[in-house]
Amino acid sequence: MKFGICCGLGSFVPQIQDQPLSALPQLMDTLKAAGADYVEFGVATVAPEGPEEEFEKLRRALEPSPLRVEAFNSFLPQKHRITGPEVNLKAVLAYCRTALRRCKALGGEVVVLGSAGARKVPAGFDVRQAESQFIAFCRELAPLAEEFRMDIAIEPMNRKEDNLILSVEQGIRLVDAIGKARIQLLADLYHMAEQREPREILVKAGPRLRHTHLADLGRAAPGFAVGGEEDFSGFFRNLRRARYDRRCSFEGKFDDIEKQCKPVLYLLRKRWAETAR
Repeated sequence: MKFGICCGLGSFVPQIQDQPLSALPQLMDTLKAAGADYVEFGVATVAPEGPEEEFEKLRRALEPSPLRVEAFNSFLPQKHRITGPEVNLKAVLAYCRTALRRCKALGGEVVVLGSAGARKVPAGFDVRQAESQFIAFCRELAPLAEEFRMDIAIEPMNRKEDNLILSVEQGIRLVDAIGKARIQLLADLYHMAEQREPREILVKAGPRLRHTHLADLGRAAPGFAVGGEEDFSGFFRNLRRARYDRRCSFEGKFDDIEKQCKPVLYLLRKRWAETAR
């Protein structure tokens, strides 16, 4: 299993938020020294609607680092609706084309499709129609994902953040309904815990899984939660049963990324190794 960290410019990591491009090399050095196998940025980092020359500055800033940005999250901004009465699929897909091309250029392999702001069912709108719209969007997205050799991982979220896809079980059904090889599934331990979804569902998800996220209690950095530890062992045990060993990213709150990153990765690798016994 590869372990990585969700961060990057514009993330909610305090030391990184609103930092200039010049801060990236130090961030990548910090993550590499801590033992990260890869990093995960938000798609907004590649500024899909920004000029090409600005993206090239980002690419050049990252080029010296031995770490690759293998995963991206927060695919769609809220303005690019994919459910409801105001969907402009042509504009959304144009955004996706540039986003996927730029993510691939940085070493991307998978893009997480959570994007609750873009997919949330508007008040008074039919939920079944919204689900049909989501499926239709994913089917239109699939050829772009294939063109750029990028997997799309649908992220089930929790009821506080979303009202459309709220369980890995529902995600399985959607992936099967979409029926496209590049459109698959993510499991996020934080959302599963919030929704009280049994970890055993991961076994059923099996070959559909393309990416995973986790966080400790309260979305804290693993090992730094107050009052205990999330069930990382149960999560990893069921991922092993599902024969999943691709990537796992911590997505949550750092108090101090430089001090916490190394022990976070150490703990996750320890818990993963323990489940092999």
